[in-house]
Amino acid sequence: MRLASEQALERVLRSWEGVVANRPSDAIGWAGEIFAAGRVLDTSSALLRSITDPSRLPQARADLVHHVFDGKVSAEIVELLAGLARERFSVAEDYREAVTASGVETLLMSAQFQNRLDSVEEELYRATGVLKAERELRRVLEDSMSELERRHGLVTQIFGDWAPETVALVKFAVSRNESVVPQLQHWVGSAGRRSQHLVAIVTAAQPLDADQEERLTRILSQRYGKPVEIHVGVDPAIVGGLRIVIGSDVIDGSLAARINNVKSVFTD
Repeated sequence: MRLASEQALERVLRSWEGVVANRPSDAIGWAGEIFAAGRVLDTSSALLRSITDPSRLPQARADLVHHVFDGKVSAEIVELLAGLARERFSVAEDYREAVTASGVETLLMSAQFQNRLDSVEEELYRATGVLKAERELRRVLEDSMSELERRHGLVTQIFGDWAPETVALVKFAVSRNESVVPQLQHWVGSAGRRSQHLVAIVTAAQPLDADQEERLTRILSQRYGKPVEIHVGVDPAIVGGLRIVIGSDVIDGSLAARINNVKSVFTD
């Protein structure tokens, strides 16, 4: 993917990460829908050219995405695809590649927000070793003449007790007419890059301004000793203060939590 296209993808993924952070249990299903949308683009070069046509206004390109995908995938996925369509991609194929990358990143986000990213990185590495060593297995999984359902069943049989994101990634790799091992190796690197920063899911009673977000980011980064990205959601039910979730850590400084703690003293 060209540099300008990579930057476009990064802009969209920053916003998308906030969506996934607040609903990580939906991420695996969303990734499946993204991959399905990618298959639609694979079969229609005319549609791909229309979605990426630089002579059309960004909103017109987004409207086309809505026309094609509304009702066929989740509203969240339509908005993701439309957000990508509003961006400027160097060539049409970069948009299709960005869609695929979004699906992969969605699975890695799912793993990160559910404390499985290290496991997924290790399992992807182990899977590459298995497939390098077992040439016959690799041949069967890469055989495009064999039914995909059968190949997916074989993936489940071999890797089914691993993290669900790992299984989903291996199945996706098998479904493409490409060598499986290089794909998995590439995603090992993607998982490693994602693990280099932490993500904080912050819930506040009201929106934080830019200065407050910057200060909170700085404080958390200093506390954890590595870069922290924050995603802020608003929930009036917490009354005041903040609730912060980073991995398995929960920092609950909300007024609602303090009230509940006081109540527990009188009920115990």
